[in-house]
Amino acid sequence: MTDIGMVPGTLLFIVLAVFGSMSLFFTWNHRHTLRSQVVLFLVAFSARFAFSIWVYQFGLVNILHDEDSSGWALGIPLQRLWNLQRLSLIDLPYTLLGAFQGEHYGYRYMLGALFYVIDSPTRMVAAVLNCFFGALTVVFAYRIARTLFSEWVAIRVGWWTCLLPSLVVWSAQTVKEPVVILLETLALYGCVNLKRSGFSVRHVTLCAVTTLLVIPFRFYVAYIAAGAIVFSLLLPHLTRRKMSIGSALVVVLIFIPVLLLSGVLIRHEARFDRFDANFISSYRHGLTIGAGSGVETNYDLRTNEGLAMATLTGGAYLLLAPFPWELGGSLRKMLTTPELFVWWWLVVVGLIPGLWYTIRKRFSDVQPLLFFVVGLGLLYSVTFGNVGLAYRQRAQLLPWLVIVAMVGLERRVLRRRTSNMRFVSRAPRSTRRSFPTRPQLEISSPNADGDTVPQ
Repeated sequence: MTDIGMVPGTLLFIVLAVFGSMSLFFTWNHRHTLRSQVVLFLVAFSARFAFSIWVYQFGLVNILHDEDSSGWALGIPLQRLWNLQRLSLIDLPYTLLGAFQGEHYGYRYMLGALFYVIDSPTRMVAAVLNCFFGALTVVFAYRIARTLFSEWVAIRVGWWTCLLPSLVVWSAQTVKEPVVILLETLALYGCVNLKRSGFSVRHVTLCAVTTLLVIPFRFYVAYIAAGAIVFSLLLPHLTRRKMSIGSALVVVLIFIPVLLLSGVLIRHEARFDRFDANFISSYRHGLTIGAGSGVETNYDLRTNEGLAMATLTGGAYLLLAPFPWELGGSLRKMLTTPELFVWWWLVVVGLIPGLWYTIRKRFSDVQPLLFFVVGLGLLYSVTFGNVGLAYRQRAQLLPWLVIVAMVGLERRVLRRRTSNMRFVSRAPRSTRRSFPTRPQLEISSPNADGDTVPQ
């Protein structure tokens, strides 16, 4: 049996658990809930590590399959090459810039560096690093929710993103999703703070650096994230009547020169030029060939009607797939059933009402999240051709969808408690004691430091 590296993986898990817990204390905001954040981080990290052991030590990988998670092995040749070159740790950062010289080289370079530093090119080591990224995503999803909404929303966002099976499964495997999702989360966290609190060097730097770092992993995500950040900062805040032009210009001034100097913009220009109806049709058809979860459609993307129908169909699959009639014939699909019905319930009772409320009442605050979800969602919808891939792509959007859904659930609870209070107040005095009331849910909004300000 191939050694998957349980011993070095476990040691790395312990080191990263200690490092991650301590690093959360080096923050200027959200200090009053640090203990809760550490608990969230450790539970999320442990759950993902346990699932990784189940996958790679106890054979669940034979059911989940390994179509794309074998990419971790591409880091091994880099580690061996650097060993032959006797590369020093001082030279390593410069060597890692090679990740920008090709498309999707980021994951192999990142793991190559990890293997080189700890001298253990094993699968569990790669999986533990992904578990760490997934756990940090939980913490920053909580912080984004707390910056925008109440503690009631934030704590539920934290636990939903901590335990939602989709996020646990993808974070525990050796795929590039965890680091991509974390970089997206950090970029939008910085943008949300810039939108609410104005110019800040650390948040501008966070937006720019994380957006640049995601390029070697998925370059199109970087462009969508950059567009969401810049446009949301340029649009004025409707209630405060101010714009964050300075922050937007600084992000652009950092982003564009680096792209030009590295040659990334020139290298990807040809791919953008080829992105037309014929390319999309060919790409969608290619996803259906040889895939058990492929979905073939016959829409003519050269027409407006065909493009609209293809996008709507892809969007439905991206948000809700797999559908019940597609669950048969595959144990892997059937394992998604429990989460599927919970997710559908959350979409109906939380996501849709929450989206309606945030657009009507909090649109200026949630612009970074909405712009990113719409941009990436449209791209994935128009190129849809495979249910399994759509299920995986949805994981990139889940932190933001869960935030909006928890806002919808909060509004639902508030309406229910308001109705109960009115019912009790209208009851005869002699019968009011038989209708116990609950403490009213605190309605609050965070200030620039994340503290609660009663309204």
